Amino acid sequence: MFSVIIPTVQKKPKVLRTLVSLLLKDSSVDEIIIINNKPEKEIKSRVKKVRIITPKENLYVNSSWNLGITEIKNDNFVLMNDDLLVCKDFCKMVAESDVFNDDSTGLIGVSPKSINQFSQIEDLETPETENKPEFLPLKKHLGTGDWGVAIFGKKENYYHIPEDLKIIYGDNYLLLKNLQNNKKNFAISNIPFNHIHSSSSASPEFSSVIREDIINSKKYFAVTSPMEEQKYTLEFNNQICMINIDHTTIYLKYKNGDTVFSEATLAQQIFALARNIKMSLVFKIVKDIIARSTSC
Repeated sequence: MFSVIIPTVQKKPKVLRTLVSLLLKDSSVDEIIIINNKPEKEIKSRVKKVRIITPKENLYVNSSWNLGITEIKNDNFVLMNDDLLVCKDFCKMVAESDVFNDDSTGLIGVSPKSINQFSQIEDLETPETENKPEFLPLKKHLGTGDWGVAIFGKKENYYHIPEDLKIIYGDNYLLLKNLQNNKKNFAISNIPFNHIHSSSSASPEFSSVIREDIINSKKYFAVTSPMEEQKYTLEFNNQICMINIDHTTIYLKYKNGDTVFSEATLAQQIFALARNIKMSLVFKIVKDIIARSTSC
């Protein structure tokens, strides 16, 4: 059985309610812990499977995961974003898979290619599929896109994320620690996920925290193969720009309505999503995005 941990600052409460409803119908889920990081706005639930933990202040994502792991009753966990919807019995599919039940498996996340990215909307449709999940081996810990929107694992394969990494890099840290302990990580493909890209982390209120995360990350990640000389391609879909670099796809919300974000905002988002990329390439991509947006 799974315990699901969902941190939230309630940016998209309707999506969160729909997600919880989907999870309650999944027979492999018997506990949902919601970490309410907006204490001034109460969350209520009368469902026994749902437990609300409200810290006195915003713990952000990574410390919320750390807290949630200490509170769950099951050995199996799912760390899940509050701004995505999954198909019916998604957790059950993973629970019954040979990959999840293999002792050599560390963590299982989501292949970016399986994620349908949406902009800042309140209503998401629940994805449907008749497919069974495929599990792609993941041998890297950086440049993984939105792999961490839903992470499956066992408590023995969870490592306390350093307190000076608050919003980003938590998933990368967990991947790295499992690789260092000879575990195999995977990404789920062939199953659709509907996701609102950066619905919380892209908020201006979190910019300074993310900048600190980027600085502090240098303590934990040794970058040995930067992407500076690698080629990239750009694809645009409404307010989302897909940046393809070396088999990695970064989904970037590059504008709000008709207004393209500033160079600094775009650069910060790209660097947060592709953490082994050098700033020189980041700004090259940013200038290309702005130029192409202006010419459209």
